[in-house]
Amino acid sequence: MDAPESLVDLAPELLQLVLAHLDPQALVRFGQTCRRAHDFIRPTANQHLWESAFTNKFDHPRHAWQHLVPTARRDHQPREALWDWHRELVRRTQVFNLLVARDRPEIARQLEHVVTTLLDIQQTTSTDLNIDYLHDLERHAGGFDHIVHDFSNHSDSLAVSRASGIIHHRPVTRSMLRRSAVVPEWASRFHIIHGPTQREEDSVSSKAGARAVVYDWSSTSEDADFGPFYKDRSGRVNWQLIEAISSLMHRLFATALKSYHLRPTGYDRHVPSSQPMDPALPNDWAGVTGTWAGTYAFLDYRALVHYNFAHTLEHHLDLGECEEACGDMMRLDLELDDSDDLRQDPRLQSSLPTCDDLPSLFFQGSSTGQATERPTIQVRGMACLAPGGREVRWRLIIRYAGTDQWQLEGVQPGGIRSGGMYGLWSHVDHDDHGPMGPFYYAPVKLCNLSFD
Repeated sequence: MDAPESLVDLAPELLQLVLAHLDPQALVRFGQTCRRAHDFIRPTANQHLWESAFTNKFDHPRHAWQHLVPTARRDHQPREALWDWHRELVRRTQVFNLLVARDRPEIARQLEHVVTTLLDIQQTTSTDLNIDYLHDLERHAGGFDHIVHDFSNHSDSLAVSRASGIIHHRPVTRSMLRRSAVVPEWASRFHIIHGPTQREEDSVSSKAGARAVVYDWSSTSEDADFGPFYKDRSGRVNWQLIEAISSLMHRLFATALKSYHLRPTGYDRHVPSSQPMDPALPNDWAGVTGTWAGTYAFLDYRALVHYNFAHTLEHHLDLGECEEACGDMMRLDLELDDSDDLRQDPRLQSSLPTCDDLPSLFFQGSSTGQATERPTIQVRGMACLAPGGREVRWRLIIRYAGTDQWQLEGVQPGGIRSGGMYGLWSHVDHDDHGPMGPFYYAPVKLCNLSFD
């Protein structure tokens, strides 16, 4: 049998096998060699080839989609049905090239496209391929600080140049936009999964902006179960509030609690199902059982009151100058408890809607501090799916001295068995003008932290 004179003379199945090992740029160059090569790699005629090219660089999205609960998967089906391997590969490659070129004006014009593409890569993670790609892109792009901080489409940003629409002088979080501004969900989501930046940690104005959201009594209400949800009884996550909470809490882990070397955030810390289920606990879909680490923060009560009653004054309180305090590194030891006492506990009931694809889980346990001597604190709570079936909602009731004291309302933005929960604490009776503040807890095994 005569050998083929050129690559395109190979049997189609052999040619497919050879080309499947090429990167996208090499595939394009091959298609430019002749008409037969062009026709063979044409996306409309050979999606399988472009699927191979895609999965050489990225995780297969189906592996992430299959972990979605039915409600979330149903909402996502239209996109799955229209998925085009070539188009998605081109989309990601174009964003890579744009960011590596560091063309700030063009990035500003395409900011939503850029950020939603990066989010899509993170949210379709199933192995290290996507995470490594994001880290590699960030390294080649000189960091993502400018994506988190420098661009805003809001003319009422506290630090936006009205002429250019680009923040030039002060590093700020998106939570620094005035309360009347609507922050895009994709912007807050990206900041949360990316985590804090050095510019953010060094910025007093960034800290003040996040505090202005978190410590505002009007940020939440009974219609949000006093948690980080929209105040419309929908149960939907308020991403701008979660963003501000994460900004404050990660700052504390990097300063006041830096001796614990906690690494609670990053792309890999927000991947759904990144924690395997315990085969001995098949009902624990949320990964409740185990040890959690984290802490809470609070302003001096006088500053909290002054700030909230001075909103409309000409000389309002600058929260950048009011350092909050935080608790010790706290340990939660939790285990499932399906008893009727917890299921019927009025403090664990909520009128906000949830996703019923998975049952609500009830649990109990204890809380102890790492560096202080004090009695063990009792904890009980509930975990459920937020509407839409992607985020996990948590409620914890803190009891000590024989009395329920604090209610913690949190959200795992990464989804089921992912990283930490961010939320708000307040008194269980929710007195008007009572103390409140942010908190963060995550599974110890995801925090590079061990308790003695």
